Amino acid sequence: MLPVRLGVFTAIAALCLWGLFSLLDSLQEPGLLRSAKAVVIKGCDSLDSDQARHECPALFCEKALLDSKQLALTVKFEVTVRKQLDGDTLIAGRAIDKHAAAQYFLCELRANKVMQAAYRSFAAKQSG
Repeated sequence: MLPVRLGVFTAIAALCLWGLFSLLDSLQEPGLLRSAKAVVIKGCDSLDSDQARHECPALFCEKALLDSKQLALTVKFEVTVRKQLDGDTLIAGRAIDKHAAAQYFLCELRANKVMQAAYRSFAAKQSG
């Protein structure tokens, strides 16, 4: 009976360790964590990887827009433009919220710091 218990305990411990290391690994990937109290960017402390260099400027922009409290926390961002101009990065796209009109945003970043973040909401034209 003892070897069966030991086997079950070992399997459960291995599963827990696998889950812990998977969680720690996912915290390294760039992403935006949202809650009612704060918006936090994860995985952008150092821009070592190509993925971080590509995704983090857009995440900085999204965080600035959400921190302004003018967009809902539930909005989904769709980045359509990424341009590098003289050391500045321009990020633009659409903020999608099922309860609001189409919203478009534009951010200017310099050295991964948001210099300007703006959005504009467009109500759909009604024919009639």
